[in-house]
Amino acid sequence: MYFALVVKIKEDLMSKIISLLLFFVIILNFILTNDLSQNINNIITSSINKDEKINVWIYFSDKGIINLNEQIQKLEQEANLAQIKRRLKVRNELFDFRDISLYQPYIDELLKNSDIILRTQSKWLNAISINVPIYLINEISQNNFVKKIDVVKSGKRKNNLIIKNKENTSRNDYGPSYNQLEQINVIEAHENGYKGQGVKILVLDTGFYTEHESINENNILDEWDFINSDSETQNEDGDHNDQHNHGTYILSVIGGAKEEQLYGPAYESNFFLAKTEDLTQEEPIEEDWFVAALEWGEGLGADISSSSLGYIDWYDFEDLDGQTAVTTIGINIATENGMVCVTSAGNSGYDGIIAPADAHKVMAVGAVDSNGELAWFSSRGPTADGRIKPEVCAQGLDTYCAVPSSNQYAYVSGTSLSCPLISGACAVILSARPEWPNYMVREALLNTAGNAMNPNNDYGWGIINVMTAIHYYDSSGDINYDGELNVMDLIESVNIILISESIDMSEGDFEIID
Repeated sequence: MYFALVVKIKEDLMSKIISLLLFFVIILNFILTNDLSQNINNIITSSINKDEKINVWIYFSDKGIINLNEQIQKLEQEANLAQIKRRLKVRNELFDFRDISLYQPYIDELLKNSDIILRTQSKWLNAISINVPIYLINEISQNNFVKKIDVVKSGKRKNNLIIKNKENTSRNDYGPSYNQLEQINVIEAHENGYKGQGVKILVLDTGFYTEHESINENNILDEWDFINSDSETQNEDGDHNDQHNHGTYILSVIGGAKEEQLYGPAYESNFFLAKTEDLTQEEPIEEDWFVAALEWGEGLGADISSSSLGYIDWYDFEDLDGQTAVTTIGINIATENGMVCVTSAGNSGYDGIIAPADAHKVMAVGAVDSNGELAWFSSRGPTADGRIKPEVCAQGLDTYCAVPSSNQYAYVSGTSLSCPLISGACAVILSARPEWPNYMVREALLNTAGNAMNPNNDYGWGIINVMTAIHYYDSSGDINYDGELNVMDLIESVNIILISESIDMSEGDFEIID
């Protein structure tokens, strides 16, 4: 009897232990497959109003049951030719899993609930962003196709200083924009015929007043408003009055052209314009629109991305490691795909850089004044993993630019304004060296900049020199500028000699001997 009782107790205990273990397995499986970020958990636990709606990323576990090779072949057949040409410079395999579209049934399943509103999709991240009531987040996480849920990070830039009535110190046809171009040796490049022609630039910003006299609308290939999902990037009904101001400054600094007033480095480039900031919001810059715009421009064949915005409000210094922030991940993928990515370092001085300036192959841009002295607001490095930032500098104090009206201009300050000078300079280099991949452009600019012998976390590699960068590889023996020394350089050398030595073999210049 006693023995039977002991056995019974042991069986009950074992049963409870097994049940407890199963419970922990279920919890562990939930954690591993449905990762609610700490940010989300904090919001859920601290929120008083569970009906409040927030913007979140929903990361999917896969892209459905797919034949990867078949999908990639389809992508190769349908891809933009400019996109293929750019990717061929840096990739052996043009497309991979990240380029395949999201699995639509997953999206449809989530959107069955009318309280969930789709914001954007990202093939690269295998995720969508949605606007959703807080009380639904745990329910969404129960879906077995949901890998992770996180907050869509947002923020706002430090204000730019505008001085509209500064004394005009213009010289020749470049007007007041002369110094900001001469400082980086763009004017000599223009005189040599390099003006950004044949290069496509993606600009991500607040919006763009394209009717300004300095903006050539024929150079705009496409535009998209990621806030309102339409093709109008100028102010429209419901926009803040200043919505398209900042983007207008930036576009004009990159590619404006008005005789005796303003020229951008790349005034013969073409542009894709992405409206990605909503000034009606307290924190207008949201990372999901940034990533969506980056994918959009890359798919259209943009060679360069220029972003004078950044994100820091949600991130600690430890997150600025080149691989954590969503916008940084987006930039990393874009550079892997061959884009030259340029972004502002930030206006926080010694408080440090902002994302995505921490990305590994981005060119983060600091600001100097007209004399080459570092601007007090220019963000200093390093990154969390110890890399030097910014990469380079250009004039960002009292940079001359267009403002939204038909013929008005101003001096504006911030790394927002030095960034487009570097973006335009990259386009000038690519117009001179169209065969260069993005890493050659970056290497040439850094290694010919004014502080290249002693880079630091104030100036980075220093103020760039466009013409010196264009000729950076001339003495290396890389005659065809493909980044490699091989037999093709020898063939190109022979061709150059034959062409230069050729003569007119017309009758009278030689004798025919029988």
